[in-house]
Amino acid sequence: MEEPVDKNVIVDSNPQQEKLEGYDRTPAFESGEYPIVSVLIRYDSRNIYEIINLCVLFCLLIIMFPSQLHAEWADWILDASLSNEYRDNINYVYFHDEQKRGFVTSPAISLGRYYQLGEYTRLRLTADISSEIFSAFHNLDSVLAGPSFVLVQKLGLGHEIPWISLKGSASYLTVSDSIRDSMIYTVGVNAGGYVSERIDLQGGYLYTARRGKDLNAAEQGASGRVFDLNSHKVSFIANFLVAPSLVITPGYSYNTGDFVSSAGAEYINKLKKFSKANTLDQAYGETMWTYKMHGYSHELLFGASYALTGHVSLNSDYSYVMGRANGWNYYENIVKFAIMYSF
Repeated sequence: MEEPVDKNVIVDSNPQQEKLEGYDRTPAFESGEYPIVSVLIRYDSRNIYEIINLCVLFCLLIIMFPSQLHAEWADWILDASLSNEYRDNINYVYFHDEQKRGFVTSPAISLGRYYQLGEYTRLRLTADISSEIFSAFHNLDSVLAGPSFVLVQKLGLGHEIPWISLKGSASYLTVSDSIRDSMIYTVGVNAGGYVSERIDLQGGYLYTARRGKDLNAAEQGASGRVFDLNSHKVSFIANFLVAPSLVITPGYSYNTGDFVSSAGAEYINKLKKFSKANTLDQAYGETMWTYKMHGYSHELLFGASYALTGHVSLNSDYSYVMGRANGWNYYENIVKFAIMYSF
């Protein structure tokens, strides 16, 4: 595709360079063993048609948008990824004998357009769809789809000039265990800039709201809105360009708000006085007590990205999560490998 004349005003077309300048073209959803089509057939067809219709409608709006916006130029976006990760506390529980471990595989794709709104202003609109497939717990297999936007403002002309962005999304989550179906909304702000030719720093805030079903509570008088969740996340990362094709990324994030955990029935008496809502479900192949609690977590991240070409990269991440709620500590290790394509 021929590059527009003014495209480099905001960002270089090389994916490695875009990552360093804060225009992360990684799909919003991550985690891959089966094609996404084979996962879609597991769910209620009405939900799938709603997801497809939503994405098609949003793509049509994207196509028609330039004539209404009078953008200086517009360019297509096609991002795709396939990743596999190992998690050692999928159900995020304090009791070690209850922790569920396994691999999560996910294909993801984003289709949309970039719009150059002004000399230093760029808008990204995409329709995103992804799937998570669990190696051992297929009741947790899910499809997530919906539109998203990122509005980026550079604070001047030049490679080293800082930038700030506003982003948001609205997505529908369909899970094999249908009691977990939910709407998920996000809104956030990020900022970053270079501190040297090879190092840039980024920081951001993200608010996430999940709105689920009103379920039957596991105990009389309790709330069944286990999947009505609100969380706030503050994160900081540094990107080090250690070689022309290699970026190393350490990072840290702090998350506070609601989270969902699942444990066996023998732990109900220990947990019920702390839970904000609870229900019984079969997501892990057995009847477990699934509950909502309020807490916080610290996450340490170390990642690496190697560009194979101008559009394809190999990525690996290791995350260590340390959470705490009502005096209990929660830990999780996550190792992930992914291949990503950006056009």
